[in-house]
Amino acid sequence: MTEPFPPLDLPATGRLQLRPLDVADTQRIFEIWSDPEVMRFYDLAPLTRIEQAEQVVTTLLHDTAERTGIRWAIVAKADARVIGTCGLRLNFAFRSASLGFELERRCWRQGLMREALDAALTYAYDHLRMNRIQATTNLDNDASVGLLKSLGFVEEGVMRQWGYWKDAFHDVRLFALLQEDREALLAVRNTPHTPPAA
Repeated sequence: MTEPFPPLDLPATGRLQLRPLDVADTQRIFEIWSDPEVMRFYDLAPLTRIEQAEQVVTTLLHDTAERTGIRWAIVAKADARVIGTCGLRLNFAFRSASLGFELERRCWRQGLMREALDAALTYAYDHLRMNRIQATTNLDNDASVGLLKSLGFVEEGVMRQWGYWKDAFHDVRLFALLQEDREALLAVRNTPHTPPAA
């Protein structure tokens, strides 16, 4: 029998609640993933039919059941609305994971995804005992690059023609965050700042 994950509902952050994705979220997934701007750098074309969203959700729930992945719904506490998702593809043998995320366009540039990913990363290191988490971005996805760097991810290089989607091969930038990187970052973040003597 497959061992279940530790509880997937994450402690609420300042503005968000992260909970496991659910079939009931299908309509919101369709609304978010059908926006061409949200899907601009995704390896999928914007969704055009609700049946595609149903398949996406079914696949993500299957991954969780098989312990090969987790996807959280990002819920705004202010109105209990799903505004995006984030998640991990997991390799327990290697103690590594790949990070993915997207956010409804009206919620961009407010620090919300950084808040969500901080909670997801804490779960991955503290509960799943991951050592390495990586993420890829398109070469010109400046927003995701800035977000990953703000979380402590280190750029490791460009993987040439790494994937094929939307009828073209794509180079991607590879970022990774090791557990020791994260611990060092948290230590600095939690160190009280002492102002210089006058």
